[in-house]
Amino acid sequence: MGYIDTLSRDTRRVLQAQALLTLLMASGFGLARGLPEALAALYGGAITIFITGWLARRVRQAGQTGSPAAGLVVIYSSAVARYAAVIVLVGAGIGLLKLSPLPLLSAFAVTQFGFLASLQSPGGVARPGR
Repeated sequence: MGYIDTLSRDTRRVLQAQALLTLLMASGFGLARGLPEALAALYGGAITIFITGWLARRVRQAGQTGSPAAGLVVIYSSAVARYAAVIVLVGAGIGLLKLSPLPLLSAFAVTQFGFLASLQSPGGVARPGR
């Protein structure tokens, strides 16, 4: 199995874990506080899922560049754009859509732990002990 295949499999695993965490957070907020809070949690988790997909796409593009320097430019420019996108999306959720900040930010933070799914995988990129 090549690098791209491993990256795709690990990306799917991370996205699935993040989707599950998003649904769990939204369910928890929905049961405890109602539908508006559940929607805010869904939005926060969706931001993480979007950013993860973006990261995977850019890493794949960086691997297909002609030189390591060009790959680094792709990675670093993508990082800056992703951070800006997070700020804009969170700001839009809280400011424009008037979503509750606590569930939005909580789900955003918790779904970041979906990256641990790639650490648990056989053949994963960053397994401990290797």
